[in-house]
Amino acid sequence: MKKAVSITGMIAILFFTLMGCSNGTNNKAGATGVSIEEIVQSIKEKIAEDLAAVGVADALKDGVLQSYIESDLVNKDENNPNSEFLMEKLSIDPNDLENGYIIAAMMNINSDEIIILKAKDESKVDGLIEVLKKEKEAQVATWEQYLPDQYDKVKNNIIKVKGPYLIYITYEHPEKLEKIFDEKLK
Repeated sequence: MKKAVSITGMIAILFFTLMGCSNGTNNKAGATGVSIEEIVQSIKEKIAEDLAAVGVADALKDGVLQSYIESDLVNKDENNPNSEFLMEKLSIDPNDLENGYIIAAMMNINSDEIIILKAKDESKVDGLIEVLKKEKEAQVATWEQYLPDQYDKVKNNIIKVKGPYLIYITYEHPEKLEKIFDEKLK
């Protein structure tokens, strides 16, 4: 009887130990195992929600934001002429990226631009930060003399890094999109 209780106790300890290890592993994987697509989709949904709040109907249709250009920066789409243009504009070395995506306003009266990147490894992060800083300088040069309200959005731009993930946010309320980024990468 004592042997059965002892074995049951050992099994229970082993079970709880494995459960504890499993939870820790899942949390760590959650921070690094998040796909860019998940982050992008949540950001697009938030932008669509904000657009709906100001009267824009069907802002997100079939997964595509209306009046925005979107492009995967790693897997170029031959049917999307923006892919090549945006890679050249940003001067990103594709060898530095595991994944990347850009969402930008289609019309040149709106400075909205969101860039989400995942570096191939953390040694590439500093170079990608420089790319994003140069993009902000380019946006400043474009908007500072053109439309003051859009220039204000650029001045409030957020560039943030979490591990190999980077985000660049020029948006009316960048903190809303930053919150999504932070929550996805907990």
